[in-house]
Amino acid sequence: MLADALQTTFEDAVPLPEVEFVVVDLETTGGSPADSRITEIGAVKVRGGERTGVFETLVNPGVPIPRRISHLTGIDDLVVAGAPPIEWVLPSFAEFARGCVFVAHNARFDFTFLNVALERLDYDPLPPPPVCTARLARRVVWPDVPNVRLQTLAQYFRTAVRPSHRALPDAEACSEVLHGLLELGGRLGIVTLGDLHGAVRARGRPNFGKIRLADHLPNAPGVYLFRGRDGRVLYVGKSVDLRSRVKSYFYGDGRRKVEDLLAETSTVDGVPCGSELESLILEARLIRRHEPKYNRRGKTWRKYAYLRIDDAEAFPRIKLVRETKGGGAFLGPFPSSHLARLAKEALEDVFPIRRCTTAMRASTRFAPCALAEMHRCLTPCDGRVGPERYEELVRSLVSSLSTPGGLLGTLEARMRDLAEQERFEEAALARDRLRALAEALARRRIDSWLLAGDDLVVRDGHDRPIRLHRGALARGDQDDGEPLGNPCLRERADELSALRSWILRNEVRIETTDVPLLEPVDGGATLSRVLETVRGATSTRERPG
Repeated sequence: MLADALQTTFEDAVPLPEVEFVVVDLETTGGSPADSRITEIGAVKVRGGERTGVFETLVNPGVPIPRRISHLTGIDDLVVAGAPPIEWVLPSFAEFARGCVFVAHNARFDFTFLNVALERLDYDPLPPPPVCTARLARRVVWPDVPNVRLQTLAQYFRTAVRPSHRALPDAEACSEVLHGLLELGGRLGIVTLGDLHGAVRARGRPNFGKIRLADHLPNAPGVYLFRGRDGRVLYVGKSVDLRSRVKSYFYGDGRRKVEDLLAETSTVDGVPCGSELESLILEARLIRRHEPKYNRRGKTWRKYAYLRIDDAEAFPRIKLVRETKGGGAFLGPFPSSHLARLAKEALEDVFPIRRCTTAMRASTRFAPCALAEMHRCLTPCDGRVGPERYEELVRSLVSSLSTPGGLLGTLEARMRDLAEQERFEEAALARDRLRALAEALARRRIDSWLLAGDDLVVRDGHDRPIRLHRGALARGDQDDGEPLGNPCLRERADELSALRSWILRNEVRIETTDVPLLEPVDGGATLSRVLETVRGATSTRERPG
């Protein structure tokens, strides 16, 4: 499978003057390849606009030719009486067409007819995809030639041979039309076999002419930027092949959003990158910097949230916050306040920390809430618990974020108990809370060593060095060296997410670090097991998109 994909890639890069085409036309007894038969084959081989071979033969179909077909083509039963049957003709034609790119006008008809006949005789089919000059004309000469019939195109290009409903003249006319279309297509950036196949597949017309905006881009990995007439960045994306990826947008896309993007696009810029990771990071930085209107992620960082335990308070509580200002312990960023709230509820299910929002000093007193009667809060509000004992609870809570084995085990046991009691809605909620917390703790474990040191150098599988400064990839742009923050600032969270996901997908080894990277021992196995459990089931509760 991989070899086939690589071969296709190499073939797609072949310049069109080096491609040998076989331009084919058939005459048949009808329009259905299942019920009808071939009566004539005409084919011309061309390379670089020069003819390199000709194939022509009548075929005895073995069935009567309908009178209406004879009236159109001039081929009747008498004409084909002495012609060879298809089983004698096909081996010669298959050898003639070997190694060539199949071309025909309304190519699906001819291509299907021949492959059905080949299959019927147990021969290998012609390799796809065929090139259809009618479809190509819709990209290249529309709207100047809205009628893309072969007769019309032959007149437009002033071909030496005109179509006559006979196989060889029609194939010769089609080969001249192909030559004219490829000459005009070069101005639209159709210069390789891959470009040609893409143009034939293209569905959209209005913006196809803008495909030339990709001509200056390299066939290299990197990040591309679609810009409007005023220079604003409309969309940022990444690819392993900038030129091919950008061109693919103009080949037609059913989504209205893509058509709107192309309609507004005036220029396309490309920034080559040395690695996949560099592309991921640069893409995240550019999306944050420009907030392109067509990138869904452009403003999503504003939804990110954190859990904060402020140890400066006399009786701290778990707060849901949007910024990393102030001291204390943080967990996050979470992709949304919904997930942060679920994790907060999971922690409060285990630790009887206060949930009221009233500001409290050591001497503050007020009537306790219902949670006190349920023994789900230590109730510092009525003086039953002093600052020292409450501080022990907070220290235990903060410690569990680094060594979460007991915390996760308790939550998992509670979820299973609810399920065994057939309290399924409560069990589903417990699972959602556990998953939100466990995923946040898993991210925290990785982020703790990515963000800890001023300088961290790791090497990837290709032995290339990757230099991080407090989580920021050093690549020489204007963000180079600007720390991500610890905890990571929410506006840089997508950048950290790209780095984290890449680290998890690839083998890396640490080369140098200015801070010892310590991995907590307790809770790692439990965390992995819990994540596997909760991710194995789809939540029935509604989640944000």
